[in-house]
Amino acid sequence: MIILEIRQLKTFMSIVKLGSFSQTAQLLGYTQSTVTTHIQLLEKEFNTVFFERFGHQLMLTTDGERLYEYAEQITKLSEAAKNELDHFDIPKGSLILGIPESVCMYYLTDVLKEYVSLYPDVELKLRLGIGSDFRNLLRKNVMDVAFFLEKKVKDRDFISEFLWAEPIVMVAAPNHPLTKLKRVKVQDLTGQILVFTDSISHYQTVLEEYLEKSSITPRTILEIGQIYTIKQFVKSQLGITILPLAAVKTEIEAGELVALSWQGIDLDTNTYIVHHKDKWLSLPIRAFIKLVRERLVE
Repeated sequence: MIILEIRQLKTFMSIVKLGSFSQTAQLLGYTQSTVTTHIQLLEKEFNTVFFERFGHQLMLTTDGERLYEYAEQITKLSEAAKNELDHFDIPKGSLILGIPESVCMYYLTDVLKEYVSLYPDVELKLRLGIGSDFRNLLRKNVMDVAFFLEKKVKDRDFISEFLWAEPIVMVAAPNHPLTKLKRVKVQDLTGQILVFTDSISHYQTVLEEYLEKSSITPRTILEIGQIYTIKQFVKSQLGITILPLAAVKTEIEAGELVALSWQGIDLDTNTYIVHHKDKWLSLPIRAFIKLVRERLVE
């Protein structure tokens, strides 16, 4: 008698979509050994092998392809049954969110805390990144909802809702030479050290393209993984950076950082909440979007 667990099937489907055990573990919030165990249990139940490797490429076997077809149907029926039997009263299930670090830290912390408190039966999973990271995951249906920091979301297969305007500021340490200028122009960035995030944000891309178009060459560009570390570098005069105002507002008000009077290309952006147009909006998804609107949208 074959006994299937829905979570094992969901793990299997995520591996197929992402092509990686490690990325699946990161997305679903499991250890890699847990992901491996899920697949081993499935293979033991069916007495077959679902994946094989050709070099670094992970490939489905013929039995894996057959299981995937059934897995899609089983998981969809499971979600439908769960919502029908729960009478749509209380959100249950899982919710996978993609959020830029600045949005998560400076806007969503209280919202996420409230959501977890209101809906303890929802398994909430977060992935930090940027819109370009999330697009593929939304299209593969391994991420439910994402926040984009972009001027405008133009993808025709996404439904996006504008949330708020996001000012972007260029900041430096108080005693940095650029703080003495009434206006900072693109040519003033010649020979400067720029400190950016290691994931290329929309506003960072805009600035880099503008520098290239203007034939301006910085001294170097440092790529740092976390906003906190970037701010510490800038405070120590190891360069200047551009970040959402929300991420540096406290330091500016405390006099630890100074917002430069940037006169170059417009770097300001917007925050959107996005999902795929074909995504079925489960109760956990709708409850989250509703809470975001109530708490963050004026």
